[in-house]
Amino acid sequence: MVNSVTLFNTGMVAFSLAFLFYTIHTFSKSSWSGKLGTYLAWLGVLVQGAAFIVRGIEKAKVNMVSDWTAFYKYAPFTNMYESLMLFGWMAVLLYLLFEWKYKNKAFGMFIIPLALMGELSTQILGFDEEAQPLVPALQSNWLLFHVVTTFVGYAAAAVSAGIAYAYFARRNDTTGKDWTVIFVTTWFIFFFVIYSAFRENVFFFLFVSAAVAAAFCAFLYLLNRYGISKIFPSPETMEQIMYQSVAVGFVFLTIGIILGAVWAKYAWGGYWSWDPKETWSLITWLVYAAYLHARYIKGLSGKPLAYFTIIGFLSVIFTYYGVNLIIPGLHSYAQ
Repeated sequence: MVNSVTLFNTGMVAFSLAFLFYTIHTFSKSSWSGKLGTYLAWLGVLVQGAAFIVRGIEKAKVNMVSDWTAFYKYAPFTNMYESLMLFGWMAVLLYLLFEWKYKNKAFGMFIIPLALMGELSTQILGFDEEAQPLVPALQSNWLLFHVVTTFVGYAAAAVSAGIAYAYFARRNDTTGKDWTVIFVTTWFIFFFVIYSAFRENVFFFLFVSAAVAAAFCAFLYLLNRYGISKIFPSPETMEQIMYQSVAVGFVFLTIGIILGAVWAKYAWGGYWSWDPKETWSLITWLVYAAYLHARYIKGLSGKPLAYFTIIGFLSVIFTYYGVNLIIPGLHSYAQ
């Protein structure tokens, strides 16, 4: 039987090829490359979906459980490796649903890499890929519901951030100040991912993450400068897509936080303990709450909302990578 790691890696290859063909589609506007990108993305989703099923069987074996209902307690996303795979898988799946709704494949060039960033970081950071026995603190029926709802929220944040980057490439009035803000926020996103595991040389990883962010911003600038970004929908349509993605993510983040609080009551005797993960989850929730308030109540539109979206994703990245790997707390066992 093929093991889960092989299936996860196969899915990553499919996503990488999908990104390649989405990029070809964006630059050449050829329909065949866009269709191939979509087929490969769906292939990756199906293969990694099978990987989670296989992973669940593997975890049941290492925990010496034969009852299939134990899937709720031994769900295959209880450490950093598994949950990052879940993040990438859900981000691509959500993207494909938005692609189907809006009939535009150009966003794949931005969103697929964010999903791959999460999945490939399992290799960069060297997380253990083998299924491990579950620690007692995670053996709960609440695990499945809390993690899945939370990661749907994280995945929606990745989709909205990818569209926000495309949004700045699409606008005709993106200024030097805008590019500076994009560079700084992107720099921090890459830095947290890398620095979380390699803390012995801060300046080196500041430089590496800055170089990656600069290359990414240069790519966006070229799209904007030479009009290639006209393949995207209008800025107004992109604002609507960002808003819908954030709204979906906010709902699931809210549900995830509530379920986590109920689980904490059973596990630790209290609904809220101001653990670093809980605190930063609340900060992330407040960022997106402010976004929705500004968009729906105050009627704010344009670049500020795109800034909000990217900063929200930065908060998600720190909540997940930074808190899990840098700041010790009750959630530190999920590595």
